[in-house]
Amino acid sequence: MLKKADSLYQLPSPTEEDDRLAIKLYSEALAETPNSEEVQLFLRGSERLGVLLSVYGKNEAAAKSYRKGIQLAKAFKLPDTLVYSSHLFLGELLFSLSKLDSSIYHLKEAENLQKLIQEKTQPERLFNALGVYFFETGNYSQSISYFSRAESALPSSLGDYGRYARYSFLSNKASALYNLEKYDSAKKIYEDLLTWEINPNQVRINLANTHLEEGNPDQALDVLNQISETSEPLKFSHWNLLAKGYLLKNDLEAAELALDRTRDSLMIKLTRKNDLQRGIYHNLRGQLHEQKKEYQKALNSYQKAIIELHPTFQNSDIFQNPEKSSLGMSSITLFEVLASKAKIAWMLYEKEEDSKWFRLGLSTYLSAFDFANYISFNFDNDEARIFLGDQVLKAYQIAIERIYNIALERDELGLMEQAFVWAEQSKAGALRQSAYFERLKRRSGIPLAKLQEEENLQFLLSKNYQRQYLSNDPEELKKLQEEFVKLQVDLSRLREEFKSFLPDFENADVFSLARYQDQLGRRKASLSLFQTSSKLFVFWVEPDFFDFKALDIKEINFRELENWRKALQTPNLGRKYDAGSFISQFGKTLFDPWLVRMKSRNQLIVVPHAQFNSIPFEVLPIDGEYLIERIAVLYQFSAALVKSEPKKEWFSNAVLGFSPFEQKGFQGLSRLPGSKEEISRKGFTVFTDESADLETFLKEASNYPYIHLATHAKAEPGDINSSFIAFYPGLEEFRLFSQELSYQALDSVEFVFLSACETGAGQLSDSEGLISLARSFALAGADHLITSLWLTENQVAVYLSDAFYKHLQEGETYASALRLAKLDLLNDPKMSQFSHPGYWANYVLIGQPEVVSFERKVKEVIGRIALVLFILAGIVWIIYRSNKKE
Repeated sequence: MLKKADSLYQLPSPTEEDDRLAIKLYSEALAETPNSEEVQLFLRGSERLGVLLSVYGKNEAAAKSYRKGIQLAKAFKLPDTLVYSSHLFLGELLFSLSKLDSSIYHLKEAENLQKLIQEKTQPERLFNALGVYFFETGNYSQSISYFSRAESALPSSLGDYGRYARYSFLSNKASALYNLEKYDSAKKIYEDLLTWEINPNQVRINLANTHLEEGNPDQALDVLNQISETSEPLKFSHWNLLAKGYLLKNDLEAAELALDRTRDSLMIKLTRKNDLQRGIYHNLRGQLHEQKKEYQKALNSYQKAIIELHPTFQNSDIFQNPEKSSLGMSSITLFEVLASKAKIAWMLYEKEEDSKWFRLGLSTYLSAFDFANYISFNFDNDEARIFLGDQVLKAYQIAIERIYNIALERDELGLMEQAFVWAEQSKAGALRQSAYFERLKRRSGIPLAKLQEEENLQFLLSKNYQRQYLSNDPEELKKLQEEFVKLQVDLSRLREEFKSFLPDFENADVFSLARYQDQLGRRKASLSLFQTSSKLFVFWVEPDFFDFKALDIKEINFRELENWRKALQTPNLGRKYDAGSFISQFGKTLFDPWLVRMKSRNQLIVVPHAQFNSIPFEVLPIDGEYLIERIAVLYQFSAALVKSEPKKEWFSNAVLGFSPFEQKGFQGLSRLPGSKEEISRKGFTVFTDESADLETFLKEASNYPYIHLATHAKAEPGDINSSFIAFYPGLEEFRLFSQELSYQALDSVEFVFLSACETGAGQLSDSEGLISLARSFALAGADHLITSLWLTENQVAVYLSDAFYKHLQEGETYASALRLAKLDLLNDPKMSQFSHPGYWANYVLIGQPEVVSFERKVKEVIGRIALVLFILAGIVWIIYRSNKKE
């Protein structure tokens, strides 16, 4: 029976009657239990039956058939390689059914098996399926890697099939670039694909959508109007995009006509639940109602969109939201719909003053932000999390502005505590989750062989990037980039495996104001900024006190602020410093309500946002003096990262110091005279010049609690992966790039002094802050870092480091020691030529508030009392001797 079914399956041009007979014969044969000699025929039969059933739309039955083959292979202990295709086809099928968690399991199984099979695999099909999976779950960077691998795996001798497949991979890649907001790159691919004359209407739809996202509805409508007739799957996209274009032009009548056409066709089309275009239609209908101020109708439309876009949620009650997060088709779109629903609920509250709308808006925002957090946790790389954070930030900004307005209207300023929590949740999300993943991984039961495999892949990625950085050969660069993509994919696959060893990965601590206040510690305060389109929110937090203010963005002269920051970077030796009237007033405005409270604080944690990440707050003038003269200042990427720590005893014999360029420079990296002096303190373990190479650093770094690097660094705002710290160039690999640095296991490192120019500078992400080398050290596990925002003067670097370590030796905290070092410089007549803040304000501390323990305080008090008694005893002795002589 199986042989007859196989012969029908293999017919070159089977009819529908042939296929249905083959399905019948396969089903009857496979209902029996095979023996060990027949089982491989049953495996092949299960796979072929699954293919036939899926062709005729019987997807659940097809999935059951694929699973049967996989289960038979396990039951008879046959090699998994025999069911490679079943895993691949089942993964694709489950994806089409929106069962994404099950889909990725089988696709990853196929990817693992593909490495073991030399022949009869379909790498281009598998990589494309994985690319589509990552695309639909919002991990666009990873999807591009897989689409690129799919194109590379495609043989050149496939004729028309190869041409169509390559078209598909390029189109998918362009869609991912579009979602990464790389619109020019996406348009270039689409415009090129139009010349291929394959699916030209689909290409036009994609090109029009790109124009719409750029905010160019006229260009989009021009492209859409070139489409005369489309097949059914495309016409819904076509009409949805027409509606979107008209909405952008505020042509509500034309938008409604386009949406009515979509509605009428969708009513005729009997589709399963979770239809993407139907979800988009309901979302656009909601936007139309919103623009017409029909808010309750908008809520109903958004609720219908949520039902279509969420894999399991089916409740049409607008007062209900999904409780369980689950990845589905277009997860990012689902987040956006939830955020829109929350916004409309609060608009209704402002209109009708019915508290049910306020409660709905709040619960929906909480649901939306929880869902965004869930999406981010399911990403496996930092870049994807950063991009998601920047997208989600827009919703946070709207939510915080709305809750601020409601707080004022209701005279319930306590609502701003929720605004503060959202502001901090929006910051450095990628850093928090990536660092959390790395910490869990190091404590987990992941096999050493797997961790070693990860280390090897990271080494190969670093070596590849080193070669790309140095290469000027276009052919070599192309090969290296293809290899880089493959290594990234392999690393992604491995990290997906790690999650099975990390059951608590998605259960990170929930951030709250009360928890943050507990973490601050006594005599500490924090100043947190959050910028929206109309306000700069400033939050002041102490362990038992919370306050805020909202500054009008229009009243902040950002050009003056930027000019001041740039002027700090180019000081003139001996020239008197003048901050200017705006900066003087801005400093006072920022801190004015809390200056009295500041007097009882000994540390201020500054949590900046947006362009304020580049501002050295400690030099802001307040009533004629710098902020640093009033209080010790340290910085954090987000208040959610703050964890108060007991002040530890400082051991000067536990510092690892590197000075690679004391004697000579190399290829544009100048000599750094005096850099050796920075680290030449008693007890330091020092590597200079030839001994200060990258290999030594990587070997020794995790063995020391303190590290001081007096070297060159380069920040590349345009390409974060190109930023590096330089070591002695004895070998080709002497640059430690930011990505490799991020993956170092530096949990045992308590403090790093980065005395190198621009280690705190980098690409600015609105949600993540500066993507800098300092951030890479934080990812690697270091808790406290002194970093520099701009070029360092050697003489100042030596002076500050010497004074800083002196004060640490005296028992000061990191923040206090850096403050006192700067004040020493300001008060030292010998350093008067460097009193301009441009020479010393570039050094900033990123770290945690340190709390001196009760026992240590008692010892300090006893020590002071003993000192006083000793001095008094000395005075008494002198008086006694004087009297005796007389």
